[in-house]
Amino acid sequence: MGYFMSISKILSKKGQVSMEMSILIFAAITVSTIASYYYITQYLNSNPNAPREAANKTINTLQNTTMEYANSMPTP
Repeated sequence: MGYFMSISKILSKKGQVSMEMSILIFAAITVSTIASYYYITQYLNSNPNAPREAANKTINTLQNTTMEYANSMPTP
């Protein structure tokens, strides 16, 4: 019964989300955005070459796969 009472406080009679729920969701999104920003900046500060290495590895893998596929095609 207590659980239903708390849900009824969150939702209005028309089923719309109340202002408190909107603020709670906004706060959660804001905190996760800030935490993600600091996590990424600390990672980049500790290893500044990581994005370049990852990009080069991806480019090389795609290039090798493309060349293997192109070489496997029969010539007319």
